Amino acid sequence: MVANHASFRGSRSRGYVIDSPTDPINFNHTHAFITSAYYYENSKSLGKNALAMVVVMNQKTYADLEKYELTIVGTNGNKSRRSKATIKKETTSETFCEYIMVLVQATTLSNPQTLEIESTGTRVSIPFRSPRTWSHSPVIICISPQFVAEKWQVFLMNIHVIRRYGGHMHVYVTSMIKELFATLKVYESWGSLTLDYWVRMKFKDAMSPYSDPMKSVEWRNQAGAQTDCLLQYKEVADFVAFFDIDDILIPRLSHNYHQEFSSHFGAYPSYHSIFYTKRDVVVQKVANVNGFSFRKLFSTMEIRKETGYGKSIVDPMKYNSTWIHHSFQLPKNKIYKVLNTEIIHVKGVSEEELSKKAPFVLPKMYGTEADPIIREADLSSLDRDFKDAFGDKTYKAAAVKMVDHNFYGPIVFQCYNESFYHPYFVENKSFDVLCPNADSCDLPQREDIKCIHSNAEYISGPEMYPITFHYAVNPFWSKHIGCYQ
Repeated sequence: MVANHASFRGSRSRGYVIDSPTDPINFNHTHAFITSAYYYENSKSLGKNALAMVVVMNQKTYADLEKYELTIVGTNGNKSRRSKATIKKETTSETFCEYIMVLVQATTLSNPQTLEIESTGTRVSIPFRSPRTWSHSPVIICISPQFVAEKWQVFLMNIHVIRRYGGHMHVYVTSMIKELFATLKVYESWGSLTLDYWVRMKFKDAMSPYSDPMKSVEWRNQAGAQTDCLLQYKEVADFVAFFDIDDILIPRLSHNYHQEFSSHFGAYPSYHSIFYTKRDVVVQKVANVNGFSFRKLFSTMEIRKETGYGKSIVDPMKYNSTWIHHSFQLPKNKIYKVLNTEIIHVKGVSEEELSKKAPFVLPKMYGTEADPIIREADLSSLDRDFKDAFGDKTYKAAAVKMVDHNFYGPIVFQCYNESFYHPYFVENKSFDVLCPNADSCDLPQREDIKCIHSNAEYISGPEMYPITFHYAVNPFWSKHIGCYQ
């Protein structure tokens, strides 16, 4: 065990960090991070006066929770109510990661002024908020946390596709190249997307040893972000999808997402989710935003044989939490697997620049000669939409500054390959000896590449047994941290 404070920038730890996630702590006292908490006055699915919390906690502590009660105390004036919380995890059962994401649920009193977790006579405040009461669209596309994001043309492809088919993108950001961030802020001002903070988990004042949660949780706690997105829109969305930014869905049976999803769920009303397989594609590189064209990008798109494990679109009335691809808390026989449509997974952007003279070719579903991926009329509509956006002076001023340095992408890919993909797919190692995580990646800093990074005020609760809770409040965008995870 090696003391390591460097991985916790800005923390003041009185304990010490266990350097390696493969050297798990065996102490009875552990730490947890409250990612988010929501109070629902009257939820159609969670019930009245419901509390739902996204928490990352030690896996061993979770397994031992039956030994004591996690108590939630709600207070309103001179009234208070104690209630026992239920805890459900969203992770593979055999995960080697020391930390796991859990959903904590409880029922409390009406309109609480404060909510607290109580254990052995000690309490910690819960930083709760209300869920959203309206949304830009009844279809929400939750995008997994982005770090050192630089592939602007992939962002533009997905943003305009989602706009075209009536969805609203909600994207979590840890760090992003500043020029891309500035462009996305324009889309946000139009109501096309929402940028949300995805801050690093830190234990600011820890009195006992702990492993770095960012290095010891599955995929940067992606399941936590997706569950947070679900909880935010639970009462106002008809459908919630969980995608990566390079996952692009073209509805082929209807003219918009809502019709498409309604059709599937209408045929199987007892099902809680629908599931699309991912098909790998490669697109040509757009040298600058002036040459961006959906018609050309799809005409030159390489449709590959390889497929990937897919993603879910869920009914938020039947879904309370999720893992990366689906929930482990719901029966798999209630997932409808769509066979005639695939998610376009932009596996790569080639070094070959997009040809302005390339003949128009309507791309076909893999293995077919007459089954188009997208309608020609939709491509024309997408190009008109982008042309209209580019005609806006504020948008154009931001967009023309975007440059894809292709600097961080290869570094992150190599790190992921070494830390998980090669051991899992080539060496056939399983999740019981692997924690899929690349937080130890060395991300070099360059003077010509600047990032916007999410940050927050970190708070540690009082020392509690067996779990001390930590959380962040007042998030903000910072240009002074650098390009990190």
